[in-house]
Amino acid sequence: MKKSILSFSLIFSFTFFSIISYAQVFTGVDDLGRVLPQQNEVGEKKAGKQVGIFYFLWQGDKGSPTSERNWDLTKLYQYHPEVFQDFHHPNWGGGSAGPGKYYFWGEPIYGYYKGDDYWVHLKNMQLLTDAQVDFLILDATNRLTYAPQVRALLAALKTVRAQGKKAPKLVFYTNTASADAMQEIYDTFYANSAKDKDEESWFILDGKPLIIGLGKDAKGRNYEGFFTIRESQWPNEPEKVDGWPWIEFQRPQKVYKNHRGEREIINVSASQHPNLDASMGGSAFYGAAGNWGRSYRKGHPGNPEKDIFFGYNIQEQWDYALSQDVPFVFITGWNEWIAGKWSRSDEKKNQAHFVDQANAEYSRDIEPTWTGGLKDNYYMQMISNILRYKGMDASKKVKSMDKLPELKGWSNMEDIYVDYIGDILKRDHPGAQSEPTVQYKNESGRNDLKTLKFASSPKEMGFYVQTNNKLSERNSNNWMVLWLNTDANYNSGWFGYDYRVVNGNRLQQFSNGFWKEFGTVDIVTSANELLIKIPNSTIGLPAKGFNIEFKWSDNMLKDDPLDWYNNGDTAPGGRLNLTVGVE
Repeated sequence: MKKSILSFSLIFSFTFFSIISYAQVFTGVDDLGRVLPQQNEVGEKKAGKQVGIFYFLWQGDKGSPTSERNWDLTKLYQYHPEVFQDFHHPNWGGGSAGPGKYYFWGEPIYGYYKGDDYWVHLKNMQLLTDAQVDFLILDATNRLTYAPQVRALLAALKTVRAQGKKAPKLVFYTNTASADAMQEIYDTFYANSAKDKDEESWFILDGKPLIIGLGKDAKGRNYEGFFTIRESQWPNEPEKVDGWPWIEFQRPQKVYKNHRGEREIINVSASQHPNLDASMGGSAFYGAAGNWGRSYRKGHPGNPEKDIFFGYNIQEQWDYALSQDVPFVFITGWNEWIAGKWSRSDEKKNQAHFVDQANAEYSRDIEPTWTGGLKDNYYMQMISNILRYKGMDASKKVKSMDKLPELKGWSNMEDIYVDYIGDILKRDHPGAQSEPTVQYKNESGRNDLKTLKFASSPKEMGFYVQTNNKLSERNSNNWMVLWLNTDANYNSGWFGYDYRVVNGNRLQQFSNGFWKEFGTVDIVTSANELLIKIPNSTIGLPAKGFNIEFKWSDNMLKDDPLDWYNNGDTAPGGRLNLTVGVE
């Protein structure tokens, strides 16, 4: 985020995850076979545990302009490595003219998006809500406050809250010209006269909205008594009282205390750059030592070719953070993505200087990506660690009933899960690229999944889904697909799924690397309801005393779990599943 340390910028397994609104638990597995923990591993819910994550809005902003023609550092290093020895090489694209253009280190799962893309914010707010992130820490450390982008984010948060979900709150983090930045933030988003005032989005600490900055610079300002101010804390500064650190350059990390002497907060980050002279780019592109990539742990850089996928660096910090039992964990970060190309004045003047982000190994983003094989592993790892930090509810249990009700009787059945609605919204928004321009479009949303229910009798199971709109015509294998894990074994099946129901009534089994027809099942539909009945014995389950794991998807376009983040609709989202025990 920044050019120098005082002005520069700055998980996994799937298993059980609980939603406060509906007291349910998510289950699942990541691409590495890591399974989310269950209550018997993490314990019951713990009070007073809150998680914040650094969230960025600067992609494609005029203050951080994207390089024209070439803008992805990973692709540049792969296809044009010569540019890294020639600061003005034409293959730098717009950055060949000199310093100040910005490059993505890789490609986010939603493309090279701009920070004002509501569609992306809505997707991200759903992911972070499911992960139980309590507040977003918005980067305003370089003085820019990104008001248009904040408005798009606020709209996404409002959409999530309106559906009864516990959306994250907002906190701004300032540093450069902190007093003026806090003034602008107060005037725009907090003052009584502010058009964009949204009290439901405020994160409250000590009875007031929280902001992070330089407290001494707020003296005499009209917002001084309005905010609880915590201090911006850089890793090369002396420890501050009330300091909130966005990164640490020591192991183990420090625990920072507030003005009452209470141990308050600790940071975890995906990678770090304590060798500030080289910074991230120096290690990624020029072999400089002294920075800690995603593979780093136990004082050793690891082997990124095989270690990068596992998040060893941030896991080492999480393990320590969990042992410290503090009320706040600050995660760095979600979606920084870009880094400015800066020049050097020493003997390395032909080299480009990238401070905070450079490539897959030397970057800090947890948001899913297409680059470097990271996929959604860091997101799943984050969920797993938040569960360990906060604890969770037990998985859902239902009693076997004598006979499943007919379709109309399901209105009286308990909801197992209520999905986000409105997330089949079409996307049509410019990307951060300027030459050539890119317009991101996604019209894959079709059936808007809303309510999931489940029931079981000694003979058969019923899987019910209600949509928020009229069901589309049943005419393809990606129409309203039901995915089933019947053996609690994530090493069998397709990413753990042993069976699926496609096109409404065709049961398929995954065997020897392929989906094979296995029979047909009963289906009942109405305008916006679908009920599938599957005999227990058909998929090898007893009358009762078993667990069934499942999810629904509609209009999946690729045979890849990452497609669930982008296309159609999925309930629950991403790789998350529901598991129900039948008694």
